[in-house]
Amino acid sequence: MLNFARELLEASLRDKFDAALGSFDLANGTPVASALVSAIMVDLRQSRYEDGIEIIDALAEDTIFDLGFYLAEAIAHEDQQFTLPLGTRVKSDKPGSIHMGGEIWVTEAGKTGLFPLETVRRGAHGPNLELLRASISQAVRGKPWQRIGLPSPVLIADSEARHLLKFPPFQAAGGVVLQRWADETGASRFGAATPEQIKAFATSIVADMKTLWKRRKAVAAQAAVARGIAEAKIPSDADGVAIRAIAIDFERHRKDEHLSFYVEFDGIDEAHRPGIVLDYIPAVIEGQWRRDPVPYGIDGRRAERDALRALGADGEIDLLAEAVVRYALEGPAAVLARLAADLETDVAFTTEAGPVYAVLFWHDGCIKAEITAPDRIVQYGDILEWYEGAFDDAAARALVGSALTPLVPLPFDVTCLITDAAPLYRGGVKLNLKGGRSLVNCATGHIWGR
Repeated sequence: MLNFARELLEASLRDKFDAALGSFDLANGTPVASALVSAIMVDLRQSRYEDGIEIIDALAEDTIFDLGFYLAEAIAHEDQQFTLPLGTRVKSDKPGSIHMGGEIWVTEAGKTGLFPLETVRRGAHGPNLELLRASISQAVRGKPWQRIGLPSPVLIADSEARHLLKFPPFQAAGGVVLQRWADETGASRFGAATPEQIKAFATSIVADMKTLWKRRKAVAAQAAVARGIAEAKIPSDADGVAIRAIAIDFERHRKDEHLSFYVEFDGIDEAHRPGIVLDYIPAVIEGQWRRDPVPYGIDGRRAERDALRALGADGEIDLLAEAVVRYALEGPAAVLARLAADLETDVAFTTEAGPVYAVLFWHDGCIKAEITAPDRIVQYGDILEWYEGAFDDAAARALVGSALTPLVPLPFDVTCLITDAAPLYRGGVKLNLKGGRSLVNCATGHIWGR
């Protein structure tokens, strides 16, 4: 289908649906008309009807209103489902999001329409962040724990991306930082959470603030022990390493007598840049504590970083991530420029078989990728699961030694080799991959071999 024809249809649907649905909005203010336009365009893409445009263009006003009502119910409530005009099934997901033919689409506060889950920011942001902070402010007004302040979004890269909400250091509790994960609203994404979910999250956070206030002396005493343990981990020759923060997450042990802490060091982060290196100090009980290793970012990475800098690189990039960067619609320089400043970024592809999404992220000085094609392909680490096709043991083993593309329908060429393969229980095949790395300079946008 021609993109131009789709764009004309989408523009005409906006006017038509606005007229039929008027001010009918979802709980977070998203107009139902704009959400229905998004859903209809997914239906059109997935159905591949030759006369799909004509069918959609002929929808009567009563049908449009019914579709809008069904869609609003599916987005707001559990166990709802209905069928779009060209046959795509819509099912409820978490509040604020729906399944459409194997894809998850979500609302986002402050924006119109629906968005693929993979393209929506994972951290706290936008009107929902404003509502959260306002709800907390209102709930703590006049209370002594109001002194703890208000949370702000922070991303820390460790073994995983930690999208957090962090308060300022609270001096009455030994400078401890209260924190929560931003994904604890109950929605698929923070931006997709309903006002009710945001207010409930605020109530939970206020309970943490109250707990920190009431236990501030005990928290300060235990945090001082944790700080001493953390300081002992800093090598004597570690230049520029210092403790940035001692943090606590009461959601995970609000009733525990002995507390565990997250320690943030100023060190060399996952992108080989000056940044936060995370450590965890488990609860100290009667002077006993588990002797965990020193975080690599405070006693390592410098030699590797300096060796890369000597080659004109600021890191490495593996083969899958390199392919994503080279084939990105916005161009390699634009993608790498984001990674020069950020710890992760998203790239999306449009294909005849459906959308393909990639998250690019820094891990121990190397840019890596996680790739998803909804209901078709999931890649994580050195594993790729491909859900299309029928494979028995023999057919899977026959793939070993082959290149990943053109076997698997990805929107880019990549020379990763398949080192092992096994059929999946529900159909498709699980592939183990092996690929090399290249050097990358994100500031200049260049990628090259050693």
